Amino acid sequence: MTSEERNERLKILRRQDDRKSRLPILLLSLTKMTNKSFLESDVLTLDQIDEHQKAINSSDFSFNYLNQSFPKDRIKDLKMLLLALDKQLSQENYLSVSNYSDIAILKMNTDFVINHFDELIHLDNDTFRIYDRTYQNGLWIDVFQEYWYLDDQAQFIWIYELRVFGKEWIKQLVENIK
Repeated sequence: MTSEERNERLKILRRQDDRKSRLPILLLSLTKMTNKSFLESDVLTLDQIDEHQKAINSSDFSFNYLNQSFPKDRIKDLKMLLLALDKQLSQENYLSVSNYSDIAILKMNTDFVINHFDELIHLDNDTFRIYDRTYQNGLWIDVFQEYWYLDDQAQFIWIYELRVFGKEWIKQLVENIK
């Protein structure tokens, strides 16, 4: 076995160990958050996660998206946009939470996101992403601090950002918010 093969094998073993230790914590956190059962059978294998990444990297999302940002105190506006995508989110999709994305991509009905997006973001204080099964549509939601012009002055506040990508999901969103 060459040095490169050993290094690759070590990376695989570390990733498997990371998954073994962290996946139960993620699934339990999601179950408590939503009162819905999350099982290991809902999670892609590590090989499937690698294929998932390849599919995302070969998409054209960077050219076909709609961004909406909201001050955190307008969280209801973000929920209204998610409700416009209820049909799409009520299907089986891929869900990833940033700090777990190397070890856990869930394949399941993602309608729970509509009512739990804030808790989902705060699960690891980072972005979560949803992709449809064809990798043609999806969304991500992030929260961060930024200067925002409110009440005639620049204020450093928390901002939610929703990015919807893919022609079908963008069309559905636009049609439902008219």
